[in-house]
Amino acid sequence: MQNRRAVVVGAGVAGLASAIVLSRLGWRVALLERRERLKGDDLGMLLWASGVRALRALGVDATLDASGTPVDRFEIRNEDRLSSSFPGAAPGAADGTPSVMVHNAMLYEALVSRLGDSVEVFPATQVDRIDLVDLAAGDSSRRWDADLVVAADGIDSPTRPLLAPSSPTTDAGAVVFRGIIPAHRAPERTADAVEIYGPDRRRFGYGDLGHAGACWWATVPGGMRPESPQIQHELINRWFADWPAPVGKFIAATRPSELTQQPVRFVWPPPAKLHQTVGNGGVVLAGDAAHGVAPILAQGASLALEDAVTFAWALRRSPESVPDALAAYERARVPRIKRVARLSRRVHTIASGGRGVTRGLLRAVPDSWIQNQAAALADWQPPN
Repeated sequence: MQNRRAVVVGAGVAGLASAIVLSRLGWRVALLERRERLKGDDLGMLLWASGVRALRALGVDATLDASGTPVDRFEIRNEDRLSSSFPGAAPGAADGTPSVMVHNAMLYEALVSRLGDSVEVFPATQVDRIDLVDLAAGDSSRRWDADLVVAADGIDSPTRPLLAPSSPTTDAGAVVFRGIIPAHRAPERTADAVEIYGPDRRRFGYGDLGHAGACWWATVPGGMRPESPQIQHELINRWFADWPAPVGKFIAATRPSELTQQPVRFVWPPPAKLHQTVGNGGVVLAGDAAHGVAPILAQGASLALEDAVTFAWALRRSPESVPDALAAYERARVPRIKRVARLSRRVHTIASGGRGVTRGLLRAVPDSWIQNQAAALADWQPPN
């Protein structure tokens, strides 16, 4: 595959990982990013054991290069009691791979450092068209011809409707606020990763980022808040005022300027088609553009890394035929994506129940079922 040209649209986790594997396989890669510079977001994220395995396959150590913190214990609570608790190694399968909490910016930096010399980055490039006749991607002023286009341009990808028109983005009618607290201000944590389910579709979670501090996230019904960060902070204080410790301490330790908010959205139903052949090449979906599962199980980054590693396997398997490689990638990924998407949507539906519904279900569901579902999420291994 020497001297073949790939265009990767989007420089998030999926786009960076895709550019890395294509470069290593001898492709010349144009990485197109709408932002003016490559920079990770200031938020914490969970990498399941599956994502950690994928990172290793990319040559990145989650706990060293990305300064990740292994999760020793997960806890699921309602607002007045512990509902489930299990060790972080439980969903890591027999190889003992841990799940890891990472700071997004540190993971991003680790991936950027692995971009090969054959990757050329084009920032401030808003791709608005994919040519499916003479394969290319472009913006209002420039066109990049390609043998392969990887659409890793997020949940609102304009490419997904071309390949999977029956898989739209769904608005869940909720917004998630996130905060990062530096280590010197971070309150003590009772576990490495905690999710608390409360009344009125509200949830609060937090995670340990080790030397990077701590992160938290709060999900509330409604849309994006137009108020100033100061007022948003006051609203979050009000919404979670009667919740158990250390929820109030996390909110109090966060400065308004450290808040971000994002609507809760997901792709449903998951696409059955992830690629389209164009001559001897093709276009393929990766990351949230391909799946965009309900974020309640924090699977986005792990699935994106799995996509890239599986794509590399498919290209190595069929080095002379891009269409064959894309078909193999799709066969390998669609069942996994559907399984994770269905479970994520099911848990999202439970968490969105009326007052008392979520609490009752949490009490009724045994720890063994929760651990089995967590193990199913983390059971992916790099193909060989």
